[in-house]
Amino acid sequence: MNKVQILLFCGGSLLLSFGAALLLYPHATIAPQTLEFAKTPQPMENLPDINLGPNYGSLPVTELVGYYIDHPPAPATGGTARHEQQFGGC
Repeated sequence: MNKVQILLFCGGSLLLSFGAALLLYPHATIAPQTLEFAKTPQPMENLPDINLGPNYGSLPVTELVGYYIDHPPAPATGGTARHEQQFGGC
């Protein structure tokens, strides 16, 4: 391949990518009203019930929060500290 072909391929690829981004960007955006609503904290009474599966059914968020407050998770005690494996790197 010569330099002209390489430049044409790179330029065409950039133009095609930019054109695809221009066409798809409107479908990837969120309406400003929806974004503002998502940023505003909602009271837990307004949240819908959460389905916990066939064993427990649907429960309101207030009941789940109350259960968590009454029965906090037990702190990890004893044993050796577990080393978290990190992916990548040397």
